Amino acid sequence: MRPSAPHGRIVTMNKILITGASSGIGAALAVKLAARGTALALAGRSQEKLEALGIEGATLLSGDLTSAGVAETTVNSANEALGGLDVVVHSAGIGLIKSSLETTDAEFTKVLNVNTRATFLVAQASAKLMAAQKQGLFITIPGILGKAPMKNAAAYCASKYAVTGLIKCFAQEFARSGVRFSLFHLGGVDSPFWDDLGTSFQRDKMIPVETAADLVLQAIDAPPGLVLSEVVMQPESHQLV
Repeated sequence: MRPSAPHGRIVTMNKILITGASSGIGAALAVKLAARGTALALAGRSQEKLEALGIEGATLLSGDLTSAGVAETTVNSANEALGGLDVVVHSAGIGLIKSSLETTDAEFTKVLNVNTRATFLVAQASAKLMAAQKQGLFITIPGILGKAPMKNAAAYCASKYAVTGLIKCFAQEFARSGVRFSLFHLGGVDSPFWDDLGTSFQRDKMIPVETAADLVLQAIDAPPGLVLSEVVMQPESHQLV
């Protein structure tokens, strides 16, 4: 899709960085974008898993986004490799389903470090770069628990509510800079995210990962000047309000 910008200028959103690209929504989105011929930079902790995606021509960037300097280096390396960045999709994160009384300080700190601090660092580096080029789209996926609470998820909800707040602040700070921000509050998505959480879930009732990826594509395809600022999609049987 090639949306037309004002004054006849054509903008193609064809240089995209995806973090958390080795599995789940990030991986599904990468495959769909690769089929379009999008120039991709794919980031994740495991080089081996990124290579296993088999996306020819993609720039692969492995590293821990919570380590000093890695988030900024990842964004800048993607920008250099692709010759610019139109979109950054930040889908990296971890889960924790555990009662408040059983959650340790170390677990709480880790969840906020990965889910909130890393998001801040990636958004900060992305916004700086995009503001300089006067255009860009930053997308992240706090999920429905960044908007609604759920028992036995205090640490996770805290990390995702924080993501919602910080991205809304970024949107205000960078208003009229050409940088747009999208938040996706998705209910449970049937992805490997749930594999190691130590409890049982009705995976067949969740949002298919392909559907979630298609929804993110709609934000990428939005014409310049428009933004899907907040998107909510939940399984009918698992609605949180």
